[in-house]
Amino acid sequence: MTHANGLLMSRGLAVLLLAAGGCGGEVNLQPAPRHALVVVSPHPDDESIFGGGTIHRLAADPNWYVRAVYISGGDRSTVAGDCNGIPEAQKTEMIVALREHETRAAWTVLAPTRDVPIDFMRGPDQGLVASSTIVDGVRQDVLSPAGASAVARAVPIATQLPPSVRSVLLLTTSIYDGHPDHRTAYHAARQAAEILHQRQLDVRIWSWIVHDEVSRDITPCCVGDFHWPASGPHHNYLALTDAPSRPRPPHWDRVEDVSDAVNIRHEALAQHVSQVVGYPPLCMPVYIPDFYTRWNQKIEEPFYEETL
Repeated sequence: MTHANGLLMSRGLAVLLLAAGGCGGEVNLQPAPRHALVVVSPHPDDESIFGGGTIHRLAADPNWYVRAVYISGGDRSTVAGDCNGIPEAQKTEMIVALREHETRAAWTVLAPTRDVPIDFMRGPDQGLVASSTIVDGVRQDVLSPAGASAVARAVPIATQLPPSVRSVLLLTTSIYDGHPDHRTAYHAARQAAEILHQRQLDVRIWSWIVHDEVSRDITPCCVGDFHWPASGPHHNYLALTDAPSRPRPPHWDRVEDVSDAVNIRHEALAQHVSQVVGYPPLCMPVYIPDFYTRWNQKIEEPFYEETL
């Protein structure tokens, strides 16, 4: 080989490497993701409550694609009416913007090496379910028009995945959750799971209870927060309400040990400042401060598991 031919080959190889690298001329050696984690969260902050450690672990693996969808804007986490001279309608918009900002900050903790696609449906807080009845221990929800709209918009987003993905894990709140917005998130995740299953993908749903019910047919949110979760590092199944109107749900199927991610859980949840310590400028109190303290104690994340 002549010196000139060797030089040409070297330059050609350099051009190929630059082309393969795309932006900035850096070679992209990341594998095409085979798995997808889709977080369907009812409100900003719930992702850190029920799955922060699990999200952090999977997001650190380059074989996983990660995205998140939020069903409600969480705009009712405030005292009703005008606040500090701010009209209520404007206050609502400001709360939604604040909580979305807090959510993006939490994701920099949960997935610090990624730019996770995050979509907000901004459904009305506690306005997604029109009516609900308990049948055989499980709530049968009739979504409001706003709830149906939020789900209809969320499902196509939750199912928008890279073509290389062969298995999907949807992380969401449980059908046994006492908060109607949380069950709406489950309905969205379930619809997305069924669509993904029709595409011949392996699909699982992991869901968990954030707000428990109380011994009455319709639970004002969120009375169950006084007793759920129980204090301590582990979840106590017997702390869940067991009543004729709503028997205790089944025991969860799996438990993820997140003792190595306790600080991550704490830091991610701490980004949701308006929920953890309140935000007086928008009249956002913390109604049950001990609620977040008890969640922060946990070193495990249990889930109900469904496989499609």
